[in-house]
This record gives sequence, structure tokens and C-alpha cells, in this order.
Amino acid sequence: LGNRGVKDEILNYDARRIGGEMRKDVARLLKQKASSFDQATITRVSVAAAPLAAWVKANIRYSVVLEKIKPLENELSQAEDSLSKCNLRLKRCEEEISTIDDRVAGLKADFGDRTREAEKLRARLMMAESTLDKAQNLLGKLSGEQARWKTQVKDLQLELASLPRRLLLAAGFLTYLSRCPEDARLRATQAWQHIVDVVDFSFIGLLGTESQLLAWKQLSLPADPLSQENALVIAHCQSGRVPLIIDPADVAGAWLQAHLGGNVSQPLDVVQSADPRFTSQVELAVRFGKTLLVLDIDTVEPMLYPLVRGDIVSQGHRCVLHLGDKVLDYNSNFRLVLATRNPRLSLPPDASALCTLINFTVTRSGLEGQLLCTTIQHEQPELETKKSQMLKQEEDYKVKLDALEKTLLNALATAEGNLLENELLIESLTQTKEASQEIQASLTASALASVELDKQREAYRALSSDASRLFFLVRCLIAVNSMYQ
Repeated sequence: LGNRGVKDEILNYDARRIGGEMRKDVARLLKQKASSFDQATITRVSVAAAPLAAWVKANIRYSVVLEKIKPLENELSQAEDSLSKCNLRLKRCEEEISTIDDRVAGLKADFGDRTREAEKLRARLMMAESTLDKAQNLLGKLSGEQARWKTQVKDLQLELASLPRRLLLAAGFLTYLSRCPEDARLRATQAWQHIVDVVDFSFIGLLGTESQLLAWKQLSLPADPLSQENALVIAHCQSGRVPLIIDPADVAGAWLQAHLGGNVSQPLDVVQSADPRFTSQVELAVRFGKTLLVLDIDTVEPMLYPLVRGDIVSQGHRCVLHLGDKVLDYNSNFRLVLATRNPRLSLPPDASALCTLINFTVTRSGLEGQLLCTTIQHEQPELETKKSQMLKQEEDYKVKLDALEKTLLNALATAEGNLLENELLIESLTQTKEASQEIQASLTASALASVELDKQREAYRALSSDASRLFFLVRCLIAVNSMYQ
């Protein structure tokens, strides 16, 4: 008790240091000297020793308790160790779960990305398949057009290469052959074809169309080649030389007036050369831009020479013409056409150089064609009607096909973006293809039907040929006797 720090040792004394032998010795001592450790007794002896005695007894009792609970403490310690290990394992498992959760979240995100990418790929695949189908469909539809366009391009290239020479022949025909009979025209064109190296030249095929000739036929134009050629010469003789029509039989009179009167901007005036009002009608036609048809001329009247020559003088913003002793305002729409029934019309060289003579005098082949049409109209008018309808239908089909091709080419040229995604273009191409196939089939059927109709028409060819020959034989009887005049 005299050592320093004894108080701290007492306060911090660990009851577990009390072993079994020590506890027995102290218990025996407490039993032997029980009165010495009595609280009241020891307090009377020493106030300081009384707490120590109580401390000793308390530690003994506490050591007994500790000894009793020591197995429990060992179990507790083991349980705590086990708990610590379990907590450590739990922590590790939680860390592993957290890692797994993070990995699962990453896999889910990756799966989502892959799923979206797969959907995009699927959509692109479907789009690619649709585009491929459209491309195959487009190629399938354009393949036929491509073959036909290639054929047309080749034909057009050949026609384009020979076009200047064909136009040269057409210009020569317009200038020199319109005054000639049919056989002279044929000989001249054949000779010219050899010179310019052109095969199968057709004046009618170059400058005319089936629909145009059919419309003229409905206006009473004869259907023979001579009349059709002369009609084309008149239609293309718009400026420069004045057309002078020689028509002894008046076969083109009705057509000429209907054709020239069809232009609203150039109303037609018809006047006889011997009409007392001839001069005033000429003046009115010049002023108001009319088409003036002068009938039954025997020569070019002197007063018409300024019109035939085109002696037009500009005075400021006006164009004037000296006609006789008058100065007239000249309208640019004015057109002069001369016509005569005299088959042996003789013109002075200066007038002949200013006019384009167009000869409608009947020839044997021309009369044969006209008589053939007349015979068919009398015997089997339905053949002529079918022929006309078929020609018009063929021309309408060709015009429609040309319009469809232009529409398709315009759609292809103006299409923006991807052609395969242009629904309007695909629809237009489909319609064009279907219509083109229908038109081609109709044209083929029409051509076959036209050939069959021509065969039926040719059955009357012998009759028209004999009638034409008879007409010219009768006309030649004047050489036998003048009474046949």
C-alpha cells in the first residue's frame, strides 16, 4: 500500500487476474476473519480500510461471476469473430454484387445499344431490300424502254446524218418539181437521190404527217400522192415566192379555201381576177392582213407585181406598199395565193421567177388513185372509213406515245434526290410503261389491220386503172377528129 500509484492500480485492477487458488485463499481468509471484513466493524477500526474490504469482497464476487460467464465470453468472442468474418465476407459479397450489378448495368446498356443498332440495321436492311426491289422494278421497266430508245437513237442518228441531204431534195422539190407532172417528179427525185446518196426519199413522209393528211382529206383534198405533195408545197410556201396553183379540174378548190380559211388571224378573201371590185379587195386584204385567193388568172396582173416582188418600204414604224397610184399600209399577215384553170398557162420569165407553180393537172396514176377512192366509197364505204379511222388512231397512238416519252424524260431530268425514292417518278414510269406496251400492241395490231385493209382495197385497183386508162384514151381522141374537142 505504500507504493506510488497504488490508488491507480486499485482503481484499474482487473478482476480476471484473480485465479482459482487466489480466490480460494482469499475466501478462506474472509471466512476466517469474517468479523474483520464486516462493514460496521471495519468502519469503526479504520474508515480508509472499510472501502478496501468492500473492494476485496466485490472483486472476489466479481471474479466468481467472471469465472461463470467466461465460457459465455469465449462463445461471445467466437461469435464476434464469426460475425466479423461474416461481415467481411458479406462486404466482399456486396462488393462482388456491386461489381456484378455494374457489369450487368453495362451489359444492359451494351445490349440496349446493340438492340438499337440491330433495329437500325434491320430498318436499313428493309430499306435496302425495298430499294433493291425498286431498282429491279425500275430496271425491268426501263429495260424495254432502253431497247426501244436505243433503236430510236440509231434511227434518229441515221436520219440526222441524211437530214441535210433530204432537206436539200425537199427544197429542190419545192422549187422545181411542183410544176411538173407526177412521172417527171418521180424521175427527177430518183436521179437526185443517186446524186446525194439518199435512199427511199419521200417528200410526203418528210414534210407531212398522217394526221395532217387525214385532216386535209376530210377537207376534200384528193387522196392521190400528187395532190398530197401539192398540198404540202402550198403549206410550206409561206414566204418569198407566191404560190400559183394550176388546177384545171378544180380538184383542190374546196380544200384550198378550207385550208386557207382555217387561220383566224388571216381571214380568207376569195376574188375572181375579172371581178370589178378586184382592186378594192386587194387593197383591203393588204391593209388588214388577210389571205387573198385570186381565181381564174391568165397571167400575173401588173398591179400585183409589187405584191409578188414584195416591194415593201419602211417609213418609221410603218411598212407601206405602192400599189398602183396608192400608198397602202402593209400588214405582215397578208398572203397572196393565185389559182388558174388553164393547164397551159404561159407566164413571162419575170413572173415565173417570182411564183411557185403548183400543178394539180390530173395524171394517169393520180386519176387512178382518185378513182380507187371513189370506187371504194361507192362499193364498200366502210373500208375507207376503217382506213381513215385506223390512220387517225395510229397517229393518235404515236402522239400519245411521244407525249408519254416526253413526260417520262422530263420527270427523269427534273427528279431530285434518289430516283428510287421518288414515288411519283416510279408511278409515272409504271403508267408510261403500261401505256407504252398497250400503244405498241395497238400499233402492231393496227399495222396488221391496215395491211389487210389495203389488200381489200387493192381488189378494186384493176377497175380504177382501166378507168384511168379509158379517160386518157378518150381525151386523146381529139387527135383522130376535132369533133372530140
